[in-house]
Amino acid sequence: MSAAPQPAAPLLSVRDLHVTYRSQTGGVPAVRGVSFDLAAGETLGLAGESGCGKSTMAGALLRLLPRGTTVTGQVLLAGEDVLTMKPGRLRAVRWTEASIVFQGALHTLNPVHRIGRQMAEPIQVHDAAIGAREARRRIEELLEVVGLPARRADDYPHQLSGGQRQRVLIALALACNPRLLIADEPTTALDVMVQAQVLQLLEDLQKELGLAVIFITHDLSTLSSACRRLAIMYAGRIVEDGPSREVFREAAHPYTEALSAAFPIIGDPRFRMQPSGLGGDPPDPRQVPSGCPFHPRCPVAEPRCTTTDVELWPTGRPGHAAACVRVLDRGQS
Repeated sequence: MSAAPQPAAPLLSVRDLHVTYRSQTGGVPAVRGVSFDLAAGETLGLAGESGCGKSTMAGALLRLLPRGTTVTGQVLLAGEDVLTMKPGRLRAVRWTEASIVFQGALHTLNPVHRIGRQMAEPIQVHDAAIGAREARRRIEELLEVVGLPARRADDYPHQLSGGQRQRVLIALALACNPRLLIADEPTTALDVMVQAQVLQLLEDLQKELGLAVIFITHDLSTLSSACRRLAIMYAGRIVEDGPSREVFREAAHPYTEALSAAFPIIGDPRFRMQPSGLGGDPPDPRQVPSGCPFHPRCPVAEPRCTTTDVELWPTGRPGHAAACVRVLDRGQS
């Protein structure tokens, strides 16, 4: 008998990732023990309130955080640990293996250089054999892929609308054919119609190019339709992870339930006459509550929630886990 085929190794494997910022009053833990896998071609949506650690984690994956930040754990990209790479190897991996789309186009693009010049730089840095003419052809192709006329390569950033600038950032991220794309709230500053266009573009490119995508945003309803998997972050940790529609419609963690209720489904009777909003504020990273960090705001908290050290426990449904003692109870019953 022939041996059963071994499952493919994940493209990205994150293990026990911790990120601590340096401050005048001591360390500020922003990410506290995050672990997950991402297969080639898979889409993962990452959601949570501001300050939960989403963007910090994204920056840590490619070592883009400020100097003085302490990052520990493992970030295995195609089997190599990004956190231990030497500077030369890290430069080679960025853009060619993984790239990132930031939320602020005007903060990312250089205002005094034309779009084409900025896009040509990573292409020629990573392939010295490409001349100016070939780089220009590649730039024009990329702009057309993201729905912009090739002539826009001669424009400055201020000559483009917000949606057009965001499309340029996506084209820039795809310049060297990466296998992993991290989209860090790419539609936050855009109006609703342009948001929908950019999201559809990212979804189409993911399918066409077979990209693995980590999509970070506040909008849980958007992620549920654009991503196969959802991970919910709170106080620097992932508190729920599973198939997107299941997490959105049948959340196992009270925090995920509250996020879902903030984006009601029109026509769904479950959302009628429900109080909106979530009381309280996210915890200060320097003073995270004991036990479950969500218990001060949780509508179903119990006394044990203040002391039990929670972790991601299986909910009993395939690929679905949540960090809530109610889930642990179901598994033991």
